Amino acid sequence: MNVLITNANSSKALTVTRSLGSKGIDVVSSDTNKYAISFFSKYTKNHFLTASPKAEPDIYMKQILSFIQKKNIDVMMPINSVDTLLTSKYKYKLEQYTKYPFEDYSKMVVINDKQKLIELADEIGLPVPKTYTMDNTKKIEGLAVELSYPVVIKLKNSTSSEGLSYAYSIEDFIDKYKNTIIKYNLDPIDYPIVQQYISGDSYGASVLMNEGDLRAVFIHKRLREYPISGGPSTLRVSVKNKEMEKIAVKLLSHVKWHGLAMVEFKLDRETNKPYIIEVNPRFWGSINQAVRSGVDFPYLLYQMAIDGDVASVKDYQVGIKTRLFFNDCRAFLSYMKISNHKSQLAKDFFTFRQIHSDEFSKTDPLPGFMFFLKSKKGKYQLIKVKKNE
Repeated sequence: MNVLITNANSSKALTVTRSLGSKGIDVVSSDTNKYAISFFSKYTKNHFLTASPKAEPDIYMKQILSFIQKKNIDVMMPINSVDTLLTSKYKYKLEQYTKYPFEDYSKMVVINDKQKLIELADEIGLPVPKTYTMDNTKKIEGLAVELSYPVVIKLKNSTSSEGLSYAYSIEDFIDKYKNTIIKYNLDPIDYPIVQQYISGDSYGASVLMNEGDLRAVFIHKRLREYPISGGPSTLRVSVKNKEMEKIAVKLLSHVKWHGLAMVEFKLDRETNKPYIIEVNPRFWGSINQAVRSGVDFPYLLYQMAIDGDVASVKDYQVGIKTRLFFNDCRAFLSYMKISNHKSQLAKDFFTFRQIHSDEFSKTDPLPGFMFFLKSKKGKYQLIKVKKNE
């Protein structure tokens, strides 16, 4: 049996590769970069290069479909937002030749769009931050005087912390909102949303659904993130939170979701109430956290694709920590600048034995080495060696 994994140059692709490869499944990887991290994993049996799914989507899809047909790929698993959304458009074509255990595009765009998601969650009575939308710049000044600061400015469709900013006053809001429109060249229909700022810790509720029925759920807490203003997590820990589980499952059951999704929450520091922030309708950056804690989402998804269903996962270990090491180094330096407890922060950071790495593995060392080269120079040193070939 085999599986095609896209976007091999990412830590989450590496986690998926190691998860499936260690179970005896032949992993084939694709990427635009010939030095993609997962290409160097001992679990990658084959790999090939593609056009960019963002810059050349039509060519990309032709290459993917052609490879799947020629190599008789059993299951396809897109990894990042761009390739997941794009391939979901062509689900009807992909399913003629392979198993594709991800949602239809029509559902993907609703869950991925922050405005549509908030409207949906609010409609079914789930907790969301107070949210404002606008369709032309004439309303900006009027809204600015109504807001209670600070507020969060977000692009409707973005990943990580792209386009994210915080405004602390009327003037700050007007300036940042207009600059966001200009920077991303947004049409009125795509103007950013504005949300109430929720002060508190960030959590993720990761879920596997089979046509709206729950098969696995996992909760983690973010301990550090980079950028520290709201970027992807760099250090996390597995926890339990029944209320978050209930909210995430209710949301995804309502739309009869199929496949994976991760619901992001903020836990209000004052009220201890969780608020839905956004949903990642795909593999998420901290997927290693769930795998290490006992919920092997990549393998569960693969089993569900092949067999049509999978046994439910009832429990997992709490207190397990993972980190994306090189980004956590950057996060650590940023947190040190603002922390009032620098000695404790440093002590926690240099505790290696009790924290699992996303990049490094004793049994699969080459990808970690490639991460090191990439982090050290900002590009792979091997490129210099190869440039005169």
